[in-house]
This record gives sequence, C-alpha cells and structure tokens, in this order.
Amino acid sequence: MDSQSRNLTVPRGKALFARFLPGTQTPGPFRELGNCPEFTLSRSAETLPHYGSMGGLKTLDEEIAIDATLAGTLSTDDMKAENVSYWFMGPVGTVSATALTAQVETYLLAKAGDVIQLGRTTGNPTGARKLTNVAATDGAAVTPATFVLGTDYEVDTDLGLLTVLVDKAKIEITFDTVVSTRTQIAAGITQVEGEMKFISFNPFGAQSDITIPRCRFIPNGDMSLVNDPASPAWQTIGLNLSALKKGNLALAYRDGRPA
Repeated sequence: MDSQSRNLTVPRGKALFARFLPGTQTPGPFRELGNCPEFTLSRSAETLPHYGSMGGLKTLDEEIAIDATLAGTLSTDDMKAENVSYWFMGPVGTVSATALTAQVETYLLAKAGDVIQLGRTTGNPTGARKLTNVAATDGAAVTPATFVLGTDYEVDTDLGLLTVLVDKAKIEITFDTVVSTRTQIAAGITQVEGEMKFISFNPFGAQSDITIPRCRFIPNGDMSLVNDPASPAWQTIGLNLSALKKGNLALAYRDGRPA
C-alpha cells in the first residue's frame, strides 16, 4: 500500500463549448460558458454477470462490461443569451422592429391596475417596444375626451406597457414606434450538440484537461426569477450533458499538461 502518495487535488477550471455548425458534427470556435459554480461528470456501466454452479452454490465467476455511459451536470451564473438559450432549448434570435405611425388599439371595461401590452400580434407575440407619441382617449366618435398621463394612465414606452389608473368603460390608445432591435429566445425542444472542453487551473494538485468530442445539452432544474430579498442569491441555470459517440473517437479524453 502506497501510504505516502499525496496525489491530492482541489478542483477548479473553466468550461468551454464549441457548438456544431448547422447540419454537421464539425465544431465551431469554443465559447467559454462563464463562471460555473458546479461541473460534475458521472460514469456508469452495465455489466453482464456469469454465475457458475460448481459445488451446488451459485457463484459469480465472471462479469464483463457491455455498456458504459459518460454524463454530467453543470450550473452557470453567466446569464448571457447563448447560455440561456441552451436552457430554453431554442436559438438566440434578433427581433428587428420597423418604425410605425398612428397605431390604434381599443380596450373595453379597463379596470384600475390593468396592464396592457401594446403592439401584440401573432407575428410579434411579445408586443411593441420603444413607443413614442402615446395618447389615450375615451374613443368617442364625435368629440373624444383625452385621458391624462399620470392621472388616468401610466406608460412604459421602452416596454410598450400601459397601466390603467382609473376604471374606464373604453380606452383608445394611439402610438408610434421607432426602429429598434432586441434579442429573443423562443423556447423549443432542440437539443444542442457540440464539443466540450474543460481546462483545469487547480489551486492545488496536478493540472489536467478533458475533451468530449460530442456533447449534448439538455436543461436541468429551475431558473429562479425571484428570490427572497432577505437572502439574495445569484441567478443560475443548470444543464445536463451526455457524451455521445462520434465516429471512432472515444467518448472523452483526459490530457495531462505537456512536460
């Protein structure tokens, strides 16, 4: 027994992911996933046991591995859009809004406290942004009465949200929009694949790096949107990863640092 061995390690490092180019298993450039408070790999194998019956007792005399998997979990508190898109299982897109003028929307039986999302359509389900020239009236055909901003309603022009402050039987809202762009992720069921690389920078112990030539991400767990102000915590997302076979390559490679 080597009781003098001191091959101890305190693990630290950074995770990088190179998403496969569309329709291929060719990785693009690596992108760092950011700060990962947790990154754990797990290994399991299914075996085929053989039992002999010599001497009248069932005895295990052979066991071979017939299947092996390599998987893992990680969490990151780097909430950049590409990381969040892996959790939503949908691509990062860009919404490019054109300038619109004299848009009119009418709402009936509006109650104090109602929040209205302006500019919501089937083509733009999350509504308009960057509003200008917002006005609200009672919608009367002959002489409409103008409602007062700050008394009858409030408006968030960046988000396109109008809040009703006083009950209104009818409210007619007109507005313009300016040219704007924003990122948008539509939740889907796309499993993201690419090459995974972990680069260690252990504060104690030997350094080693792990490459997974073909890795698939799926979401794992919750993404907290609100937490207790008395005990705040950084927002994180969790991902499961599976190492998949790629050609004749091994599921993963662990490299020591060159001498």
